Amino acid sequence: MTTNAKPSTEDLDVSIMDLSPLAWVLDELRKSLDNAGKALKRFVREAEQAQGEELAALDASQLRQARQQLHQAAGALDMVGMTAPALILRTMESGVQRFIQSPALCTDESSDKIEMAGLALTAYLEDVMAGKPVSAVSLFPQYRDIQGLVGAGRAHPADLWMFEWRWLEPELPVTVGPTAYGDATRHSLDRLTLKLVRSADASAAQNLCDMCLGLAQTDTGVELKTFWKIAAGFFEALALRLLKVDVYAKRAILRILLQYANLARGMPHASDRLAQDLLFLCTQAVAARASDAPVLSAVRASYGLERFQPVDYEAPQFDRFAPALITQARKRIGSAKESWSSVTAGDLSRFKVVSDQFSLVTDSLVKLHPPSELLAQALTRVIEATAVSRQAPSPDLGLEVATALLYLEAAFDDLDPKDTQLTVRSNRLAQRLDSARAGQELAPDSWMEALYRHHNDKQTMESVVNELHSLLVHLETSLDSYFRTPENKNLLSDVPGQLERMRGVLAVLNLEQAALAVAHMRELVEQMLQTAITAQEARAAGTFDRLGNNLGALSFLIDMLNYQPALARKNFVYDAAKGELRARTTEIEPQT
Repeated sequence: MTTNAKPSTEDLDVSIMDLSPLAWVLDELRKSLDNAGKALKRFVREAEQAQGEELAALDASQLRQARQQLHQAAGALDMVGMTAPALILRTMESGVQRFIQSPALCTDESSDKIEMAGLALTAYLEDVMAGKPVSAVSLFPQYRDIQGLVGAGRAHPADLWMFEWRWLEPELPVTVGPTAYGDATRHSLDRLTLKLVRSADASAAQNLCDMCLGLAQTDTGVELKTFWKIAAGFFEALALRLLKVDVYAKRAILRILLQYANLARGMPHASDRLAQDLLFLCTQAVAARASDAPVLSAVRASYGLERFQPVDYEAPQFDRFAPALITQARKRIGSAKESWSSVTAGDLSRFKVVSDQFSLVTDSLVKLHPPSELLAQALTRVIEATAVSRQAPSPDLGLEVATALLYLEAAFDDLDPKDTQLTVRSNRLAQRLDSARAGQELAPDSWMEALYRHHNDKQTMESVVNELHSLLVHLETSLDSYFRTPENKNLLSDVPGQLERMRGVLAVLNLEQAALAVAHMRELVEQMLQTAITAQEARAAGTFDRLGNNLGALSFLIDMLNYQPALARKNFVYDAAKGELRARTTEIEPQT
């Protein structure tokens, strides 16, 4: 069956999204959230020093600054089509507005909730940029906390499920007779609903499923027939225990009862919001075989719900630590790496420094990831044994410690405390450190070789991106100066060489389309240098515009190399007819 149901791009496979706009705004978003958090903390410190009437008279400029930062960030995400994250930012903005009206509400606890919501949001967007299969619904725990701050009457995970709602009647065989509206039906609904809400009774849920199908047989309009079939699918999911009877299911059950009462009194329409909430709950219920849940499966098929993965919306998926802790851990690891390298090279005067630095590293490790305590203990034993020996460690032991530090460096680049591999690999490194300390020879594990390659690739890419950024700055400076004073062609003298160096780097990175654009830019500049063409003629021919547009696209592309090099390679195309590099746009086809 072909439908017109069309999801937002956030809920589709992230590889088909055009992530260029998000890459463009992500850095500014981080800055806005960081500035908003700092402004809130400053106000909290000032409020703690104020008492009584002084609190009401406190200057709220810090709060207004935080509100403005959040407002701008929400607008940026709206602009790039990230609707659910933008909703969270607007909720955060409303929270700060409430602080402005009632300064006493801006406490350490409430400001922490806004800060943690911002960190979770940033982590989600970084996962999106990394191509991970994530859903905005996973941000619900933070969204719920902020809704509580603003005193909102509703906080539902479906709020973050950006699905374009339509009434699409599921096709399923008739298995029950019509159910008439009336007192007897209302009495049965009341009794079964109470039983289901109180004890999660599966038979009550199945009976409610049958009653909803009967009501769908009674109603003739597509809207009401669709509503009752979706409700029937929801109850079937509860009957088969594919859904928990949690607070959101219970509220949905009671709202269905209220909807029946309204329809029985002659209301001609069903609630769009309720129907969409029920449909969202149906995305969370997946039967092993479609035949096991025929009604639910028909609902899921009619709306193409198979493309949505169930999400544990109660568990924090993007619980992140304060940036200061991560930054501190990275600095400690960097210092420990440098000192350990000196010790392995024979600098015995560094033993005391090494002991202190590794103590800080293990402190950060246990604080940020408690299951890695075995690794922290193993590192401590190695450092203590080395200090006692007053000798440089053996090459094998030196390599094992260096590997552990490299691993921690990589782990803290993108720390996910719930990653089971983090604990497994930490424990394995602890075993290897103890073995190396005992003098045993060890072959590298396969994942360690991949870690070395990833580290080298990352360092290489960082170096290349830095070089490209530097070239781009020089190019922008030279061309901007020339655009301002086009009569001085000497300002262009270094540009062809700069463009050629950039073309060479892009070619090495297999960025062929970008390299073609830069080659064309060099031709344009050389033409202006070698011919008698005037600035007015170049401007009229669109040369200035093409150069400027290409610089903008190149800046875009270079930023994306830091996030998704593969996407950067395929997401930009050189239009030879226009002489311009541009980001591809992706059309999302309706699901069938």
